[in-house]
Amino acid sequence: MPFIRVSYMEGQYDTCQLEQISKTIMYALIKHFNVPEDDCFQVFHAHRTGEFFYSKNYLNVERSEGLLYIQITLKSGRTEQQKTGFYAMLAKELSNTVNIRKEDVFVVLVDNEFDDWSFGNGIAQMLDRQKRGVLGMAHRAIKPHASESLRKLAPAFIDYSENVLFGDLWRREQLSLRDRSLVTISALVAGGLTEQLPYHLRLSVENGLQQEEIVETITHLAYYAGWPRAASALQVVETVFENKA
Repeated sequence: MPFIRVSYMEGQYDTCQLEQISKTIMYALIKHFNVPEDDCFQVFHAHRTGEFFYSKNYLNVERSEGLLYIQITLKSGRTEQQKTGFYAMLAKELSNTVNIRKEDVFVVLVDNEFDDWSFGNGIAQMLDRQKRGVLGMAHRAIKPHASESLRKLAPAFIDYSENVLFGDLWRREQLSLRDRSLVTISALVAGGLTEQLPYHLRLSVENGLQQEEIVETITHLAYYAGWPRAASALQVVETVFENKA
C-alpha cells in the first residue's frame, strides 16, 4: 500500500517517459517489497525552475536538471536489505528504461502504520482488516509448479497446495514473501528435505533474498540442525545458482 510522489523539473520528461517511470517504480516495489500489482497510487508533480532546488554535488553525487525526487510512503517493516536492494534496482531500471542518470534518482522512504491509511469512504481499511485478521491476500499469488502427472495422481493434494498453502498462507501480510521464503528454506534444511530446496531457492530469489543471505542462513543452521544437513543443503544451493548463472 505505498503512496508515491514524484517531483521533477518542468520540461524534463514527456508523458511517455512519465508513464514508464511509473511502471518502473511499481516493478521495483513488487520485486523487493512484494507490493500487490494493483496497489498503485502515484502523483507526479512538474515544477518550474524557481520551485525546484537541489545540491548539485552533495555526498559526491553529481546531479543534473533531470533529477527525480521520489518519495514513497509505505507500511513499516521492510528490512535494510530490502530497502538497499530496492534503491539499487530502481536506479538501474530507470537508467535502462528511461535513460535517467542513476545520480538523478533521489529516493525517500517514509514508514507509517495501518492506522495512517484511509483508502476512501472515511474508513481505515487496513486497520480494520488487521483487527479482523483478514490481511491474508496482501501478497501476489505464487505461480503453480506441479507437473501434470502429479495433478492427475493427487488432485486433492495439489488443490490444498495451490489454494490453501500458496493461495492463502503465503499471501498473508503478517510476514513478507521474503521472510516466508527464509522460514521455509530454514525448515527444509533443518529437516534434511533437500528435494524441495531447488524450487524454494529459485522462489526465494524472486521474493528478494540474496544468495549470500541464503548461504549465511544455512551456515547458521549448521550449528543447530546438524553439519551434514547444512552441507547437503549447500550442495543444492551451489547447483541451483550455478545453473541460474
